[in-house]
This record gives sequence, structure tokens and C-alpha cells, in this order.
Amino acid sequence: MARIARLVNETLDLTTVGERIAESVLGLLGVHSSAIRLLRPDGTLGAIALGGRAKEYVGDPDVVPAGVGLVGRAAVEGGPMWTEDIRSDARFALNPEIRERNAAVGIIAGLAVPLRAAGKVIGVLSVGSPTPRAFTEAEVSLLQSFADQAAVAINNAQTQEALAKQAERLNILHEIDRGLIAEQAPDAIAAAALRPLRDLLGVPRAIVNLFDLEAGEVEWLAAAGRHRIRVGPGVRYSLQLMGDVEALKRGEMQVIDVDALPSSPEAEALLASGVHVYMVVPMIAGGELIGALSFGGAPGPFPAEQVSIAQEVAAQLAIAIAQARLLERVKRQAAELELRVDERTRALSAATAEADRANQAKSEFLSRMSHELRTPLNAILGFAQLLELDTASAEQQESVEQILRAGRHLLGLINEVLDISRIEAGRLQLSVEPVPVHETVRQAIELVRPSAAESGVSVRSDAIDEELHVLADRQRLQQVLLNLLSNGIKYNRPSGTVTVACETLAADRLQIRVTDTGEGIAADKLERLFTPFDRLGAEASAVEGTGLGLALSKSLVEAMGGTLGVRSRPGTGTTFSVELAIAIGPVAPDDVAPAESAPPAESDTQRTPRKILYIEDNLSNLRLVESVLARRPGTTVLSAMQGRVGLDLARDHRPDLILLDRHLPDMSGDEVFRLLHDDPRTHDIPVIVLSADAIPATMRRLLDAGVRAYLTKPLDVPRFLAVVDESLRGDGH
Repeated sequence: MARIARLVNETLDLTTVGERIAESVLGLLGVHSSAIRLLRPDGTLGAIALGGRAKEYVGDPDVVPAGVGLVGRAAVEGGPMWTEDIRSDARFALNPEIRERNAAVGIIAGLAVPLRAAGKVIGVLSVGSPTPRAFTEAEVSLLQSFADQAAVAINNAQTQEALAKQAERLNILHEIDRGLIAEQAPDAIAAAALRPLRDLLGVPRAIVNLFDLEAGEVEWLAAAGRHRIRVGPGVRYSLQLMGDVEALKRGEMQVIDVDALPSSPEAEALLASGVHVYMVVPMIAGGELIGALSFGGAPGPFPAEQVSIAQEVAAQLAIAIAQARLLERVKRQAAELELRVDERTRALSAATAEADRANQAKSEFLSRMSHELRTPLNAILGFAQLLELDTASAEQQESVEQILRAGRHLLGLINEVLDISRIEAGRLQLSVEPVPVHETVRQAIELVRPSAAESGVSVRSDAIDEELHVLADRQRLQQVLLNLLSNGIKYNRPSGTVTVACETLAADRLQIRVTDTGEGIAADKLERLFTPFDRLGAEASAVEGTGLGLALSKSLVEAMGGTLGVRSRPGTGTTFSVELAIAIGPVAPDDVAPAESAPPAESDTQRTPRKILYIEDNLSNLRLVESVLARRPGTTVLSAMQGRVGLDLARDHRPDLILLDRHLPDMSGDEVFRLLHDDPRTHDIPVIVLSADAIPATMRRLLDAGVRAYLTKPLDVPRFLAVVDESLRGDGH
């Protein structure tokens, strides 16, 4: 038992954990054979480890149907099952093959107990004896206790494997993105992704193919076998080997049975490499079929997770390859034009710069289209539902119903064609208006004050005229100030200070300065300060960060018509300056008395002051949720557009409820939830996931992990409010 307890705390793969458990149980009851079988999605039990004489099984001992024999019945009934002599026990109708196989290895008496994790049966631990034997109640109880410990170790190993697989999945997508950013050639991008993809899929061969539809041929871009990576071009074969091309154009995958193909060098080569069946996943960019990702191996169905991984990688490869080919074509055409028309160098330079900007916009659009297509529908359907709740006239009600019907129809098309994996635009949406500087600065300082106190840093603001306004998006300006203040705190010295000050530069421009007393930045590093993912060496320190905050802040300020500058002296400190246009503040009417109306009936939950944190990087989603929650008087909504900022706000302000998006610019929402769940300060705060990802397996995984609810975008507003109210009532506050 002590050995199993040690396994619970060790980080081991599932095979190793299973083998150690199978061997450890042999001496527990004086048995000579053991087996560990885990439940499969189809309800059968597959062996992951055999101990003792059970290793001598011949044929196919790995799969036991549910309800068959000791093992099958223990899994179905969820309790211990044993027999003194399996040869004569009429309760277990074993077929002759199973009876002979047990007798061949000397399994006469047997005992099987369920493996349970989180209250669910995940498998069965069984032991066998070579002679008839009655198992006592104490022995059954001892083996069940052993199995309970073993189940914890097995569950931990399964979790570790799932996390490793997810990390590798993200790493493959990162390799593709990095190749795109580095302007690598298409074959280099494909080759970098194929080897880890083949290992992740667990298949002997994976190929990235490019289609020549006019010639009716396929050309290898890159292929990964068991021992090497081959980079094309050069290998060409018939397009017929890809299946139904018209179906591929519609985004439908093809499964090809190699054994059923006519005899050909290609079919023989596939069989020789161990590929008996392969799947063809289309690569579509800009609505055009450009190629396919194909992979395969032994006969049998392709698991859903394997298909999902291949679809995700194929979509990302299509974007990267199309962009790389476009870039190669632009460069080639630019070179030809430059050679032919030297006298038009200046005009050509301007056109190239414009093309680069267009390519960058397209690149940003394509790189995000796997997630954001549902985002505008979230705003359309969400605000339409709010209008539906408030609309009085029949004519307005009919118009709103038309919006809702059309929006839901479009949502259905998106779900079918794009599999909830695209984005609606690559441009920033801003609401520029007069923003009060004093209030915005005050709110930002209040939000960072707890983390500043924890770091021993004081944050203060010089006197700012309360009538002073700038032309900006309030939410985005506060995001910029939060980032600058957070950096000033993180990179400060003990007992340091962060100061916010304002200065009018001209009649229509205002400069907001954030100054810290940190170590400063060397002059040779300043030019890299706003480069994405470049932390100037801080990644080697204990200070957390992604290298995205300043690059994002600079883009936001420039999008609002301003500039973000920096001055720094090593050993003294750093000053960031945000320059924006001064605006005339709104005039509050003082001669109109507020209308009086009877307050609506509210539940105790709706009247109680509540604080809700929403971690979401999309502004329209933030505003929609803020508008919806405005129907709950007394509710304060805190917002964070980056995962790490959301974690800091959650730890500092302890909200009553957290709303969480899964796709954030600096880290995944899944990782944010894990950190919230693992932190004693935030462990008990209920979390509701709001995501465009409607994949059932993902939803089940997060619900099993402990999220209070998982709601998909576009939001159903009444359902959303009901879940929020229910979570607030049941959170123990």
C-alpha cells in the first residue's frame, strides 16, 4: 500500500503506473496473476498492464466486453466480484475460448474489484489464483482499498498524459505561427509541424499535400515517416488517391481503404509503410481547396480526438501556406517590376509598402479566424435579446424577431461549414468618445493598489483637473494604464514608487505620464521594447509576463489617434508617456428632474451588492455582458482583457463570480481556470465559462474539472441571467 501511495505523488506515464500496480498487487493476497483494465468509450475494458502469469495470455486478451465474466460484471455492477472456481461457477457464462485461456495460465479462482475516480468506475483490478480458493471478506476489503489507491495514481497519470498531449498540440500550432511570422517557405513550415504531429496522432505516416487541380495531380509538400522527414517538391501522384475532390472542396474529410485500392506503386508503398487506411483532411484558404493533410496506419476507425487535432492543424497549415505562397508571389512580382521599370522606383516602393500593410492585415485576420466568427453574432443576438425584453410595440417586436431568426440561421451555417473555428475580422473596434482623465486614472490606480501593496510599491497620482477629458475608448485607455502601472509595479525596486502625472503639451494635446523608480532600461534595448514576445531578457527572472502588454498598448494608443513613448535612465527609472487629443467633456443637464418610477420586483440575490469579474479580450463581448448585468442592480462588473491581469484582479478583489473566455491573448482560459482553482484565495469563487467553442468533449472536460457552468456564444440572455443568479445563490456568500 505504501508503494501505491508513492505512485500517487510521482509524475509517471500511464504504462509505468499500471505495470507497477500490477506487480505490487501479486504479493498482497498471495496470488499469481493480476490485470488492470480501463473502460473505453465503447464500454469495453482494455488491459493496460498484466502481472504474473497473466502475461502468458495468448491471442487477444486485452479487451473484455461489459458484463462478461468477473471483470465485466465488476465494471457494470460497480462492486467486488469473486469466484472460488471459475470452471464450475454457473454465474459466469464464459465461452469455451475464455475458459480455456484462463485454464492455460492456471487462473482457477478469481477476484475483481472496480477502480473508482471522482465517484465513477474507470476500470477494474483483478487477481487470479491457480487453485480453488474462497476469498474472505477481509481479503476483498483489502483489495478494494488497494484499488482505490491505485485508481488515484492511474487518474493522475491519465491527467498528466492529457496535459502533455494538449501542450504538444499547442506547440505544433505555435510552430506553424512562428514559421508564418518568420516568413518561412511553405515546405519549411510543413516540415516543422509534421514530425510532432505524426507522434501526437500516433500514426506511422503523415503527409502535407498540395493540389494541382488542373493537372489532376497531388504533390508532396512534406512527409513524415517513422524515421525521417522528407521535404518536397518532386513526388507527384494522381488526385484520385485523395478521394472525392468535390467533397473535399465542401470541407468534408475522406477515409481511404488502401487494401481496397487497385494495385499501384503508391498503394504498395503505403502498405509497406504500415498504412492500411488513411484519412484526408482538406486544407482550405480563402474558400479555395489548396491541398490536404493525410495520415493513417492500421485498420480501424479514427478516434474523434485524433480527427479534431488533424482538422485544427490542417486549418492552420492552410492559412500559413497560403500566406507564404502569397508572400513569395508578391516578392517575385516586385522583383520583376523593379528590373523592368527602374524609373518608377518611388511609386513601386509606395505600392509595396501598401501591399505589406494589406498583407499584414490579412495575416492578422487569417491567424485569428479559427475562433472569432461567432463573436459578432454574440453581440447581434445578445443585444437583440435585450431589445426583445424591452420592446413594447408589436412592430418593433416583429423586427427584433427577424433579427434573431436571421442571426440564428447564420449561426447554424457557421456551425456546419466552419466548425466554430473562424474569426469575423482582423481590425480593432473602438468607441472613441470624451473620457474623463481623472476618473479613469483613479480607477486604474485602485485596481492595481492591492498588488502594489503586496510588492511594497506605492502608487500615487499628481493633481489632475476633474474637468479634463481626452478623446479615447474608455475601456481601452484604462487597459493601457493598467498595463503601464502593472509594469511599473512588477519591475520596480523594493519601497519604490509609481507616479501618474498629466501635462498639456498644446491647446489640443494631453500627455499622461507613468513614471517608476525601477532599474531602468538600457539604451540598446529600447528599440525592442514594443516588439511582441520580446521581454528583453526578463524571461530569465522571477517576474511573470508574456512580452505582449506593451506591444498591445502601443497598438491601442495609436488606434485611438495617440502615441506611446518611453524615456529611461538605467539605475534611475522609466517614464512611459501616452499622448492623446484633448476633448470637451459632456455637459450634464441640471434643469431636468430625474423621472421617478417604481422599482421592479427583485429577488434577494438581485438586490444584494455583487462583484463580478469578466476576463475577455473582445470589447463587444464585454459591453454585451455589462449591458445584460445592468439588469441586476447592485452588480459591479470588473473586466480584464488578459489572463494574467484577470488572475491579479481575482486575487486582489475576491469577486463573487468570475466569467471566463477560453481564448485570451497571453494564455488560455483553461490555464486561467486551473490557476484560479489551485490558488486557495480564489479556489471557492464560482467560474462560468463563456466561449465560442461548442465542442462537447471540451465542455465536459471543464465541467468535470469544476467550472460552475459552460455557456456557448452567442449567449442566450435569459439563460445567462438564470445561470448567473443560480451561481450567486449557491456560492456560499
